[in-house]
Amino acid sequence: MARDENMRITFPPGTRLAVIDLDGTLLQGMNAERIFYLDLLVHGRIGIFRMLGFLLSLMGDSLHMGFRKAIGSNSRILKGWTPEEVRRWANAFGHSFLRKAVPEALLSKILTLKEGGCRVVLLSGSLQVIVDQLKDRLQAEVLIGTDLEVVDGRLTGRKTGTFAYGRMKPEALFERIDPEGIDWPGSWALADRLSDRPVLELVGHPVAVHGDHRLRRLASKRGWEIIGRR
Repeated sequence: MARDENMRITFPPGTRLAVIDLDGTLLQGMNAERIFYLDLLVHGRIGIFRMLGFLLSLMGDSLHMGFRKAIGSNSRILKGWTPEEVRRWANAFGHSFLRKAVPEALLSKILTLKEGGCRVVLLSGSLQVIVDQLKDRLQAEVLIGTDLEVVDGRLTGRKTGTFAYGRMKPEALFERIDPEGIDWPGSWALADRLSDRPVLELVGHPVAVHGDHRLRRLASKRGWEIIGRR
């Protein structure tokens, strides 16, 4: 693969993708970022007052901009730490929990798609340092998450870049991957919510994994593959 001047990955013409969601899909009923924050609290890397301050700031942001936008921009719990510290904590979290949490049956399907020629892309609104932990587990070639803002070597407590949720998911995907030349009818997408519909409708093989009732209803209507239930 090659990257263009805008750092987008350009795959050879006819490349097929397997675009995988993280929260609720690979992690049934779970949100990786929230579990990571709890892991930091349990291991004493952050204190209860920092956690409470984060929750209060999140509530305030939610009142002004809505919950989803607040989640997509607020990382106050990590404010003041260095990127190296947070990556070290994320590596420990990946080793102790995240990599083990992916069900074997689902992993087998993803690896089968890879063996069949698909390039595995993990696309999530979770923090990039968390998403990166699944690179080897999924044999993923592209990992897309949410970046943390850094000023003078320290985290500001804000996120930056495109938050890969809902209608913004294809935008986040196309910022990293040049869509030209991708065999979209031959590609796959695995996700769990109706909000993932923009990505599911990009591909010829959408799969509802542990889908909410609205996604399952749509999948049944469209004849999409359905794996598991909530």
